[in-house]
Amino acid sequence: MTERSHTFERWWNVRDLGGLPRRDGDTTRRGVLVRAASPSFATRDDIAHGRQLGFETFVDLRMPDHGPDWRETAPGVVTVNVDLVGSLSRPADIAADDVLPVLLEGAREQVAAAVREITRLAQTSPPVVFHCHTGKDRTGLISLLMLSLASVPDDAIVEDYLASNPGFEEMRETLIADLGTDFMPGAPASVRGPVPRAGAEKALQALAAAGGAAAYLESGGLTPEKIDDAAGLLR
Repeated sequence: MTERSHTFERWWNVRDLGGLPRRDGDTTRRGVLVRAASPSFATRDDIAHGRQLGFETFVDLRMPDHGPDWRETAPGVVTVNVDLVGSLSRPADIAADDVLPVLLEGAREQVAAAVREITRLAQTSPPVVFHCHTGKDRTGLISLLMLSLASVPDDAIVEDYLASNPGFEEMRETLIADLGTDFMPGAPASVRGPVPRAGAEKALQALAAAGGAAAYLESGGLTPEKIDDAAGLLR
């Protein structure tokens, strides 16, 4: 746990992207972007506590209609879906440390669309909570990009990526005990365990090879103006 983390009974990996070091010596702005696992398994008290924290705007990076639907316990929240991987062809034998690079390469337009929506919402209704299922892979990729745009050093980005592992382990243990079955049905083996350090390092290397996060997002269809807006969120 870090001082950026929010603790809930059944909602894991809820972490503010603020408070991280930037290359200019400042820190990223708090209360704008929050990364998380899905609130689908959160208790009513968890949802109520989240709303007290201002969590009213969500971007869901999963495929549409991914249940269970938690929104009936939170009338009035804004949710936007940007499917990051639904149309992506992923090799069955992909290694865990290649998950982010494969997403970067194969879901370029979807990634740019997710950054566009997160930025649009955060400009008017912060904080924006963006999440996938476990809050480590798809969410980890978007976090990596947003932090890179905000000039956070690579080592701090990698540590934020790895910080989701304890929450993932707790989520997996809790839900398997509750459900008595696999809580990630259909997911490839590469995403069923903790995230590896090499995954973030390879993703950052791929971004550098593409000319940086801004150049990568522009190649996915994001305009320079929108990229500037995204970069300014955490500054």
